[in-house]
Amino acid sequence: MFQEFTYANLLEESFPGMKSNISRCEILGFPWASKPFFKEEKGEVLAHVGFLEYPMLIEGQWHKAGALHAICTKATHRGRGLASQLIQEVLKWAKDQYEFVVLFTEIPKFYEQLSFKSVQEYRFHLTCKRPSGTKSLQPLTFPDNNDLFLRCFQNRSPVSNRLWVKDTGTLASYNTLFATFPIYWSLNYSPAIDGILSYQLEDKTLHLFDIIASEIPSLDMILDHIPAAIDEIYFYFSPDLLTNAAIAEPVCCDKKNMDFSGYLMAHGNWPKCKPFMISPLSRC
Repeated sequence: MFQEFTYANLLEESFPGMKSNISRCEILGFPWASKPFFKEEKGEVLAHVGFLEYPMLIEGQWHKAGALHAICTKATHRGRGLASQLIQEVLKWAKDQYEFVVLFTEIPKFYEQLSFKSVQEYRFHLTCKRPSGTKSLQPLTFPDNNDLFLRCFQNRSPVSNRLWVKDTGTLASYNTLFATFPIYWSLNYSPAIDGILSYQLEDKTLHLFDIIASEIPSLDMILDHIPAAIDEIYFYFSPDLLTNAAIAEPVCCDKKNMDFSGYLMAHGNWPKCKPFMISPLSRC
C-alpha cells in the first residue's frame, strides 16, 4: 500500500491530502504507478521526483513520452540542489527509453536551467448562443459511481487527433477527487452518449474540459446536455473532432480566468504541433 512507501510522509508534507487521495484511487483500482526517484540520509527521504508513463497522440502519431511530477524537497533541506540532482538523474535514465519528458510547473525559470523548454498551450474559444439542453446528466460520486467511471474511461476514444494523452482513469481519478471528494469534480454521466462530459458553467460561458466516451458525440449533442443557456464555449483541448470554427487563444497560468496553473515544459524531441491544450483531467 502507498502508506508503506518510504517517501510517503515527504509527499504528504509537500502536498497535504495526497496520501488520502492516492488511497482513494487505489480503492478505485489504480495503484500508485509512479516510479520514484529519491535522495535519503540516515533513512530519511529528503527529496523526491516521480516519473509516469505519459503516452501521447500528436498529429495522429503515437509518441512514447514520460512525465515528471510530485517534485519536492523536505523544507529543512531546500536550497541544496537535491531536486535538481534528482531531475538530472531521471533525465539520464529516461534518455534512451523515451522520446521526450514533460512536466507542469508554476516556476518555469527553474526548469529552464535543467534544459526544459516551455511549450505554449492554447484554449479554444467559440461564440455559440444556445438555449438550455434537453438531455439529462448525472453527477458522478465516489464510490457509488466507481464502476461507471471505470467503464467509461477504459473504453474511451481520443477526444482529439491533434494532441491527446492516453489515460484510462489513473490521472483523471486523482485530478477529479483531490479537492472535491466524494464528488468527482466536473464529471457528469450522459445516458444518451453513454459517456462522461467534464465541464463547468460560469454565467453563460461553458468551459468544456473533456469528453470520455467510446464514440465522440457531435458538438450539437454535447450542447443539448448543458442545463443552462450559453453564449460562448471555451474548449480545454483541441476541438478538431468537434468544430473548425473555434479560435485558439494562448493560455496563461491564471486561475481567475479559468485557465489552469502550470506551464507545460518539455525536455527532449518535442514534435511540432498545431495549437493544442492538454485537458485538466490529464495533467500531472
